[in-house]
Amino acid sequence: MTSDSTMPTPLHGLVLAGGRGSRLQRDKGELNYHGMPQAQWAFELLAGFCGPRFVSIRADQAGAGSYQGLPLITDGGESAGPVSGLRTAMRRLPSAAWLVIAADMPLLHSALLARLVEVRDATALATAWRHADGTPEPLCAIWEPAALASLEAGAASLRRLLEAGPAKLVEIGDDEALSSVNTPADDARIRLCLARARAKDHVM
Repeated sequence: MTSDSTMPTPLHGLVLAGGRGSRLQRDKGELNYHGMPQAQWAFELLAGFCGPRFVSIRADQAGAGSYQGLPLITDGGESAGPVSGLRTAMRRLPSAAWLVIAADMPLLHSALLARLVEVRDATALATAWRHADGTPEPLCAIWEPAALASLEAGAASLRRLLEAGPAKLVEIGDDEALSSVNTPADDARIRLCLARARAKDHVM
C-alpha cells in the first residue's frame, strides 16, 4: 500500500484571464484565433494534463458570454494580475499544484504542456520554461503548493519568484509558442502566423 507521503500532489489547471488588457484595449479571454474565445480554447488545451480546470477572472467579467459554462475562480486581489489570480486559486485549493497558462498565448500546443508535466519537479516552487534570452516564463508553468507562502508574503511578480527559486527551468527551444498578445501589433502578427501555418497545412 502506498503511504500518503509518497502520493503525488494533485495537479489542477488554471487559465489566467483576469488581466485588463489595457494596451490591447480588449478582454484577452474573448479573443478568437481558433474558432472559439481564447478562455475556452486554453481551458480545452489543459484537458488531459491535469484534474479539475478553472478560469481565473475579475468579478466584472463574470457576465461575459465568453466565460459562460466555464468553471470560474473570481480573482480576489485588487490588481487582478497573475500574482493575485494564482494566489486566489491556491487559497481555494491549497493542497493542489497548478498547471497555469495565460489566456493570451494562442500559439501554445499540447506537446509543450505534455513536456512540462513530464519534467515536473514537485520539490521546487515551480517548473517553468526558460526563454532563449534566459528569462523564465511564469505564465506557462506548474506552481507547487509551496509557492503559496511566497505569494502570501507579498510577492509582486511571478517571474521574480521563479528567478529567486528554487525552480526547475527548462529550455524551451521554441520561444514563438509562448508568444503573448499584449498589443494590436501582437494580435496582427499572431493572426498572420496562424494563417500561414493553416495555409501550409492545407497545401500538405
